[in-house]
Amino acid sequence: MKFICWNIAGGHMFRESLEDAISYDEENLDYFIERLRDENADVIVLQEAHTPLKKGEATQSEIIAKRLGYSFTVNHLYGRSHIKSGQQLSLATLSKFPIVHSDFHKIPNPGLSIVRPNGDKWVSFDVGFLVCEIDYNGISINIANGHMVPFHYFKRDFAEPDFKNVRSAIGELCISLSGRPTLIGADFNYNNVVALLPDIYKNDLYREAFVGIETIPGRGQQDHMLFSRQWHLINSEVKKVEADHFLCLMEVGLNS
Repeated sequence: MKFICWNIAGGHMFRESLEDAISYDEENLDYFIERLRDENADVIVLQEAHTPLKKGEATQSEIIAKRLGYSFTVNHLYGRSHIKSGQQLSLATLSKFPIVHSDFHKIPNPGLSIVRPNGDKWVSFDVGFLVCEIDYNGISINIANGHMVPFHYFKRDFAEPDFKNVRSAIGELCISLSGRPTLIGADFNYNNVVALLPDIYKNDLYREAFVGIETIPGRGQQDHMLFSRQWHLINSEVKKVEADHFLCLMEVGLNS
């Protein structure tokens, strides 16, 4: 199975002067669609896909799925977009295989707020994981798509004792999913997931497809792809693209 994880920032291009998550270049969803077309993945998970506030307008996940021929799509809203007015941020999962069931698993909201350099007040959203059960050639697997609070933008550290309940909730969810073959793609907004969630790595319950590879220009690895012990890794790659997050992919096979 080929699996892609990508925070697409509402289909907006990367501006070299991008600072503090508030400055983006023009919207060019076609660019993102063509990069995804190049990869021809079986399953795609997207963070920060846009969904219009105005009812009746197509979501970006619907547009991408239609253009690329993905038959199964799930879209979950989780907050007002900081990138473009009139839009909401969404987690989106696109699959060539049937999505049997989906649930959003909310992670405890730390209740953070801050006034941004441009005067906007930001509050932490109710983020978490969109978990889809997929029929993969007759085998039920889990695909988890996540986006965590960007603690660094609130001048806080995800590893602080104050956020133990948040980390515990994520760990418990990952462990609960691991009885079935599970793939996780998420923007953790944090470099060292092993330090955050040590229990999920015990006894090879999960492994990371890549570690220490930059996934955001100049800001290290914040996007992570994990696979449960029922899988083996065939290949992984982080593709540098003209976006504020790089395209992350892994190819895995089920153990015999």
